[in-house]
Amino acid sequence: MFEVDWDGLRLLADVAEHRVRLTDGAGADVTGLFPELGAIADLAPDVLLDGVVVLLADGVPSAAALARRLDGGRAAGPATFMAFDVLRLYSVPLLDRPLAQRRATLERLPFDTTSGAPVTRSPVYADGAALLAATAQRGLSGLVAKRRESVYRPGVRCTDWLRVPVRP
Repeated sequence: MFEVDWDGLRLLADVAEHRVRLTDGAGADVTGLFPELGAIADLAPDVLLDGVVVLLADGVPSAAALARRLDGGRAAGPATFMAFDVLRLYSVPLLDRPLAQRRATLERLPFDTTSGAPVTRSPVYADGAALLAATAQRGLSGLVAKRRESVYRPGVRCTDWLRVPVRP
């Protein structure tokens, strides 16, 4: 399966007791930088999501706006959390389940699908070549190709998820 490489800040969103905690790859708590992402807590009382936070300008992630936000600026515009994986739901770890199963679980969570919602699912596509062409046309960085049978291994680089950059 193929997804857009959103080129934002990868975060884990951990919901417990109706509160969300956002951590970056180094484990730093960045929840206070993205107050609008509190809506993640509405998805389930206990869930752990993997995703990317982006600040969009005309549907394209803005690295400059994200950098301003990370420097403590609120005027950079609203953030959007693009969830692409679910790692725990209702205290049940899902790491050893195939990506296709985890994705089906993610699809069942009650995301608000209205335009402008701060929390959404990163769409998946079956045609990688068409997606790569579309990302190039929109000025995006590329795509991520993921094996449907892959399990989730925290902190481990593997060949089951491959970034495919747009080539000039």
